[in-house]
Amino acid sequence: MGRSLDNPINWSLGAGRLFGIAIRVHILFLFGALVVIAQAFRENPDGGITGIVESLGAIALMFLIVLVHEFGHCFGARGVGGSAEEILMWPLGGLATVRPPHRPGAHLVTALAGPAVNVVFCLVTAAVLIAWTGNLGSVPWNPFRLFIPISFDGFDAWAAQKWLVIFFGLNYMILLFNLAPVYPLDGGQALQALLWPRMGYRDSMMLASGIGMVGAIGFGVIGIFSGAYMLFGIAVFGYFTCWQQRQQLKMGLFENGGGLPGYDFSQGHTSLDRSAAGPSFWQRRRARKLAERRRRERERIEAARQEVDRILDKISRDGLRSLSPKERRFLERETQRQSSHDRPRY
Repeated sequence: MGRSLDNPINWSLGAGRLFGIAIRVHILFLFGALVVIAQAFRENPDGGITGIVESLGAIALMFLIVLVHEFGHCFGARGVGGSAEEILMWPLGGLATVRPPHRPGAHLVTALAGPAVNVVFCLVTAAVLIAWTGNLGSVPWNPFRLFIPISFDGFDAWAAQKWLVIFFGLNYMILLFNLAPVYPLDGGQALQALLWPRMGYRDSMMLASGIGMVGAIGFGVIGIFSGAYMLFGIAVFGYFTCWQQRQQLKMGLFENGGGLPGYDFSQGHTSLDRSAAGPSFWQRRRARKLAERRRRERERIEAARQEVDRILDKISRDGLRSLSPKERRFLERETQRQSSHDRPRY
């Protein structure tokens, strides 16, 4: 199947298939990895190799965590009778193309299946750290110090312990961020699924996406003032996603069968539900413009009909000579148009 290059999401390279799910890597992800490595080398010119190795390790761990998280969404969708097609790894994380059945429980399971992966990773890693060091404080439980253990008692010079702490911290960060009840994060999608039975799909999605827009603004402000450009990028993407969702709901699209593209972020990784995403954003945009042009044309035709009726009434009442030059030209123009078109086309 061909991919339209007018959508930046499609600027990706195939990286194989696993469990029947295609894996693709966005070219900007590769570019971003090179930027991170270059920055590590610049900040540590004397020990550049060590910095590069650590950066590569962190990128590899994040790639693995995000990828498995997205597989969690895929297996969650399949487990409730849906399907999963593709995972895209890109600079803001990952996009999983899933098609859960259009019912609240299925969407709830699909949304929470990704964070469940991070819960398992956190529990296993914490158990290994505690068993290795004999110290509960060896796990960085403090969400404000994600990569620093509560206590270093029992730690030694093993680099493996350091990487276990980093692995736990990355999963913990992804889990906490992604469970925020802000659409299109997983927590926001779960909130929408919980509200769905009481409010209906449209109203619950409108509320969840409205909360998401407010949350995106908050994340964006934090990203700007803290210099966390990744968070700012996620905020922009999230705001646009919520705005797009609301516009399509207002147009009456996807209310009875499937949802439009939805995203869940964890540190920037996302899950994309394309269950009803047949037309692309640009196709939908063109459709909206065409609908607007047709609406304006219908209004013009109706106004012209009313004006013709007024002129004909004037002729029947006062005679043809009562018409002004402007009214004569208008009547002639409309007569010619009607003779060339049996009826208006709209």
